Amino acid sequence: MKSFNQWLTEEVEDQFNLKRHETLPHLEQWLAAPITLTELQEQQLEILQKKLRHFVEAWNEAELKMHFISLLINLVDYETEHYHAFAERPMSLTIGKQKIKGVVDLLIAQGWQIPKQPFFCLHEYKPSVPSSEDPIGQTLIAMVVAQHLNQTPRPMYGVCVVGRFWYFLVLVEQDYAISLAYDATKDDLFKLVAILLYLKVLIQA
Repeated sequence: MKSFNQWLTEEVEDQFNLKRHETLPHLEQWLAAPITLTELQEQQLEILQKKLRHFVEAWNEAELKMHFISLLINLVDYETEHYHAFAERPMSLTIGKQKIKGVVDLLIAQGWQIPKQPFFCLHEYKPSVPSSEDPIGQTLIAMVVAQHLNQTPRPMYGVCVVGRFWYFLVLVEQDYAISLAYDATKDDLFKLVAILLYLKVLIQA
């Protein structure tokens, strides 16, 4: 058995024959995010951003999640009659003799009590000390497992949060791409929230 936090990006590529691209049409569409934030949303984000700027170097992973990420996700609001946001939910996949399992920090999926068809995975990581862990690899393996559980050709969307930096990922069959970093302590915050809001449009497309 190999847990999500043991996977490196290259290992995921080799195991599942994935190919990384500089970009993909689905990623470009997502990042374009033709969403205009309301004045109230911008005011709420400015409050969160002020806190992030002050504490981002001090917070551990749990504190980053509690004081910033969870509040931002609540602002976006993924609770609908069609899908919900699930936190700390286990996922597993068995391929041949190998079992892959782990806990997804945030999962957007159909269902209201039990996640059924995943659309989106978020993995957050705040390195307080030097580490050999690979947060991109951990996010990617979670997306691969979700993709296999779906058994549909729909693209899988994901986000990896490393402290102040947000990376957006799209996996389409065996092709994937990763965005450049969005810095949540800067004006990037308003764009990355627009991207998260636009995900709701893509999920229902």
